[in-house]
Amino acid sequence: MTSDNRFENLLSPLDLGGMRLKNRMVLPAVSAGMVNEGHVTGRLLDYFEERARGGAGLIIVGYATVEYPRGLTGPPKYLAIDSDKFLPGLTSLAERIKQHGAHVALQLNHAGGVAISSFAGGIPLAPSAVICRPGGEIPRAMTVEDIQAMKVRFVEGAQRVQKAGFEAVEIHSATGYLLNQFLSPAKNKRTDAYGGDLPNRARLLLEIIAAIREKVGASYPLWVRLNGKEFGVPGGITLEETCELSRMLEKAGCCAINVTHYGTYPFHQLVEPAGSFVYLAEAVKKAVTIPVMISGRMTPEVAERALQKGAADLVTMGRQLLADPELPNKVASGRLDDVAPCITCLSCLGRGANVRCTVNPALGMEKEFRPAPAPKVKNVLVIGGGAAGMEAAVVAARRGHRVTLFEKGKRLGGRMGLAARMPHKARIADLNAYLARQVNKLGVQVELGKTVTPELVKSIKPDAVVIAVGGRIPALKWLAGVLSGLLLYSDYSQVEEGGRTVTDGAEHRQVFGAHSMLTVVMKPDQRLLKSIQAIVPEVYLAGDCMAPYGIMEAVSSGARAGLEV
Repeated sequence: MTSDNRFENLLSPLDLGGMRLKNRMVLPAVSAGMVNEGHVTGRLLDYFEERARGGAGLIIVGYATVEYPRGLTGPPKYLAIDSDKFLPGLTSLAERIKQHGAHVALQLNHAGGVAISSFAGGIPLAPSAVICRPGGEIPRAMTVEDIQAMKVRFVEGAQRVQKAGFEAVEIHSATGYLLNQFLSPAKNKRTDAYGGDLPNRARLLLEIIAAIREKVGASYPLWVRLNGKEFGVPGGITLEETCELSRMLEKAGCCAINVTHYGTYPFHQLVEPAGSFVYLAEAVKKAVTIPVMISGRMTPEVAERALQKGAADLVTMGRQLLADPELPNKVASGRLDDVAPCITCLSCLGRGANVRCTVNPALGMEKEFRPAPAPKVKNVLVIGGGAAGMEAAVVAARRGHRVTLFEKGKRLGGRMGLAARMPHKARIADLNAYLARQVNKLGVQVELGKTVTPELVKSIKPDAVVIAVGGRIPALKWLAGVLSGLLLYSDYSQVEEGGRTVTDGAEHRQVFGAHSMLTVVMKPDQRLLKSIQAIVPEVYLAGDCMAPYGIMEAVSSGARAGLEV
């Protein structure tokens, strides 16, 4: 593989606690789900193996709770490590990751006061009887006996991490969980040896580290994940305290610090530009001599600049490696145009028990969505150049089919172009551009500005057709309001100072004031389906012409159509 010298630092090796990492790209602990009552499943093995195969230098699995189910934050979608019964699956997972040249660590955690009693099977535990999350329960303040028992759980968990073949252990002390609650003056109101000043608030964490070191040995890699700062938390952890704590952790025997950030407004990252939190890791880096990991929305370009100026030693790429597990290999070979972009929609954080991704329908279903060579090459006609149509064309072409794509508009993208104009949605344009590049690179024949009719389909004589023409809007309905924006699911042809001229599916035009909200009823457009079913041997639907949904469902249905054709 030819190395891309634009990313000299990102692609350079690093020694971390005795491990020789092949590059500086890290998959952090992302709770992916795909577990069965705390056990590793086949889907989870496939998910991690795909990211190891993709070239990440280090993969951190997690989190794994040290007390199941009491240490969970919600539905049981997390790994458990409080019993030897979980070791067979964890051992298999470590082996699957290491066979592809990635090093592997496991993150230990306990939810503490952010647990939910209906899932955890008891009242949440916390350093103090202080609500630890918006809308949360009042937890029970831990006794000294509870604290000592918790320390034992973390130590036994670390021993199992080592026994299962993981090469390092990360202690999760960030993002609002139990050890973060002890560290945060906003949540820790204790007046004994485990509360008060920073050394006391850090006492449990330091005792856990010392006890783990005694059991796993001085050379076994061990580090901590910390908040660089607590945003929007009155009286929360400051960056200055994090730097002081990092020095304590280095002295205690940690071989690295993984710096993240946390706030009471969980979706604040949506509007943050890439690299907004580099300064947090940079401050910690100046306070310690051990390697520092950086987090936040990181692109390869931003990551390289951060490493080049010495702000960090390793870069964690969570959501980006969900969107494209092959990113490290693509960066190394200079194929940045082929990297599927994370559009920061945060769908991966809120779509049920198993993680999902808008731009990567294969996430969590790696085997099912892996394009296999077509047993017979077909002439495939894709009708519609939106998200669903382009994804269908890309997948079909990757499988070896000859693909032609017709789009009635003047450009590819469908309604993605309009969606990208909405506040904080500009990154949808990155997905549009990525799919259009792939369509071009794979040799798909694109015909713009042409409406497909049954007569045209007859003349082309395709072996299979994928219809991805979207939905249709039967009529316009509008509601005057006080909103400064315009929620719009149809095209607008003019934008003037006094308003917008809107066109519906029937070519009716109407001018709406600048302070109006347009509501529409969209229905699947299956008119073409009915007219060509008797003409073509195979017809598939994708996107809104199946049912009006969002971009995630459009991309997913397009991929499925490309795999089935």
